[in-house]
Amino acid sequence: MDPAVYQLYDRAAPALSLTVIARNTLQGRVTRHRDSMIGGELPGILLVLMHSVCFVYSCMRHDWLSAVLFGWWGPGFVVVAILVLAKRPMPWKTIARTTSIACKLNYLVLVGLFLHYRCLAPVYAYSLWIMHDQVRLAWLQGNADRSRRLFEDAWLPRLCYPLFLVLPFVSPTFPLRWWCVGVAVVVWTMWIAGLVRLVRMGRFRTRPESFTDNLRDIVYLGLPQSFETP
Repeated sequence: MDPAVYQLYDRAAPALSLTVIARNTLQGRVTRHRDSMIGGELPGILLVLMHSVCFVYSCMRHDWLSAVLFGWWGPGFVVVAILVLAKRPMPWKTIARTTSIACKLNYLVLVGLFLHYRCLAPVYAYSLWIMHDQVRLAWLQGNADRSRRLFEDAWLPRLCYPLFLVLPFVSPTFPLRWWCVGVAVVVWTMWIAGLVRLVRMGRFRTRPESFTDNLRDIVYLGLPQSFETP
């Protein structure tokens, strides 16, 4: 693997992470409404597009393994977005489990490589993006599923999503350090407050209906009834 590819992402990540909170998470209804793959991914769209940049850069540097790695969330995401926008019929639910596992493995390898090359900003940006989505679901859709699945699924690395927000606290050289510290505190506070609110409403253990027909459908890796309503 060529360290220059990961260092390129690391240099861009501080500016890209600003886009993760650009979408106002307090707009919309608190009640359940149809989810949107494009709308849900919008806060992190520049993070995703950076994967395409790194894909091209990897090819230019003949780092084919990195090209494959960045190709999943890079050109792969662009292709899926085009299919969704074009409303092309696709068997999303049939391939959801496979793509979910592939995304998780891709995340693990990317984070491992970023940490290996001491590129902390992308790891923080990933967590900010994921936790932003959990805050959005908790407050706008009354949905604790992505947080609660820690107790129902086999994906223990899910613990890293909130924990990696601590990186600017422990790294004196972290870019935009104190801004990132402040954002992490706000995200943690809103996430915990949202979960407490759902517990008080008696909705913390309620599985959401699968009311979307795209790759954002909830997938329980350890349970066969991934898309059934309880």
